[in-house]
Amino acid sequence: MTIKQAIVQQALTLIKPQMVVGFGGGTTVEELVKEAANLVNDITVVTPSPTTRQLATVLGYTVVDTAYCDRVDIAFDGCDQFDHHGNALKSGGGIHANEKIIASLADEYWLLTMQDRLVDQFDIKTPLVLEVLPGALSLVMRSVSDLGGQATIRTAENRDGFTLTDSGNLLIDCHFPTYANLPTLNTALATLAGVVETSYFDRLVTNAWLGDAATNTVRALF
Repeated sequence: MTIKQAIVQQALTLIKPQMVVGFGGGTTVEELVKEAANLVNDITVVTPSPTTRQLATVLGYTVVDTAYCDRVDIAFDGCDQFDHHGNALKSGGGIHANEKIIASLADEYWLLTMQDRLVDQFDIKTPLVLEVLPGALSLVMRSVSDLGGQATIRTAENRDGFTLTDSGNLLIDCHFPTYANLPTLNTALATLAGVVETSYFDRLVTNAWLGDAATNTVRALF
C-alpha cells in the first residue's frame, strides 16, 4: 500500500451514509472519491473542482451545487502548506474561492497531505493568490506593490491569454519577501474592492491526515 492509499484509507473511516461530503481537487482526493463510491452508500457530494465533479457524476454520486447547500458534514482537500493553528495556503488549482465556501460550510474540514506540508511559518515560495474581478486589475496590482509584493497575472497554459476562473475572474499570484504578518497582509488584500477571495484559509482547517513517506505511516494532526 502506498502512502497516498494509506491516507485515503484513514479518510474513508470518517465518511458515513447519508452525509453531505465535500471533495476538493488533486490526486489523493480523486482516489478517495473512487474508494468511497465502493464502500459508502447514499452520500451527497459538493465540490469546487470541475474534474472531481465529473468523476463523482460518472461514479453515480448525487452532486449538488453549494448555492443549494447550507451545511456540509465533512470536507476533504489538499494544500500547499498549513500550520498548527488551522491556517492553510493554496495556490495551484485557482479554485480557492469555491474551496473556501465549502470549508466554511463544513462541520469538519480535513486536509489530506504529507507531513512536510505542515510548517511552523509559511514559506514565501507559495504565493498568496487572489481571485480578482477584471475591472479591479490595476487597483490590485498597485496595492500589492504598495504592500511590498510582486504581483503576476496567471496566464493560461494551453491558449494565449490569462487564466480565468469558472466565474470569469483573473488569478493574481502575489509573492512577498516575508509572511511574518500574513494574517494582516491577507486582510489588507481581501478587503480591496474587486478582490473576490484570497488563497489563505484563516483557521478553517479542523484536522489533517498526514502521511510520512519515510516511515510509511499516517497520523492525524489534532
